[in-house]
Amino acid sequence: MRRVSIVLISLVLISCQKQLAILPRNSRDSLQEHLTNGDTIPDNAEIKIRLKSDSLNTDETAIVFDQQASTIYNFQEDAPYFPGLGQVSLGTVSSDGRTLAINKLPFASGMFIRLDVKVKKDGTYLMGLSYQKSMPACVVIWLKDKLARDSVNILAKPYYFNVHKADTNSFGKNRFTLVLKIKSP
Repeated sequence: MRRVSIVLISLVLISCQKQLAILPRNSRDSLQEHLTNGDTIPDNAEIKIRLKSDSLNTDETAIVFDQQASTIYNFQEDAPYFPGLGQVSLGTVSSDGRTLAINKLPFASGMFIRLDVKVKKDGTYLMGLSYQKSMPACVVIWLKDKLARDSVNILAKPYYFNVHKADTNSFGKNRFTLVLKIKSP
């Protein structure tokens, strides 16, 4: 078992080599320490996903990674989502079903995070990555669309989709999921 763990850590280190090469020395040491301990994403690494209908109507949700965090809502770590008056709203869904504006989670390769998408009218919308901090190059983020039976690597390109308010499957908590995986070497 120990040998398998060493091999897996070595594979992660090899696949993240590009990330280490471009980081400043103190960040490189910190990332190296996390990878050696089996943690692929450093604590406080962050991504933001944006939902957009046009240049004025946008919303974002943030996901912050921390190995000590819980997947259920924790008022000391997470921020609940409070819908405003905008045309679009986007949040993540905690494992206990709460919609969150900021979701602090532990990382595990293959993990999934449900998204809660709400819009006020029918139309074409865009969802994509708007921000990332300290994310290793070896992590891929897939946006899966249950209704369209489609998926896209949102690190590479945004995703366009349609919402029809008469079809409750085209929005809400059950259509979209983010899947985070480690690239195979």
